[in-house]
Amino acid sequence: MPTGGREIMLGTMAMPDLDPRLTPILDLAPAAAARPGVEVDEETLREIFEEAAMLLDLGNVLDELDDHDSGSVVAGLCADLLAADPAASIRAHAELALADDSLHDREAAAVAYRMAAHALRL
Repeated sequence: MPTGGREIMLGTMAMPDLDPRLTPILDLAPAAAARPGVEVDEETLREIFEEAAMLLDLGNVLDELDDHDSGSVVAGLCADLLAADPAASIRAHAELALADDSLHDREAAAVAYRMAAHALRL
């Protein structure tokens, strides 16, 4: 989805067309580095989150969601990626999405969480 998202570099591959809805994931490194017990430097964490955003984009995770629901799912994924057990957190969000009346398409949001888990191999 070439819509002017932030360009990221993964190795030697540029991702100028990263879905801009995924950019909050690119900003998770400082929060992750500040967590107790984290022994990875912020630059390495930044690269990890860039790769996660790229995998989510390539996995078309947000394609079936409107702006409102994609914002909710991305916020949830940001929390999931900072959780002690990201896989369990994503699975829980998928189940919660089915009962979330604030979502326009609850089933599509739940599917997006499941697709995210698959794209990230969790």
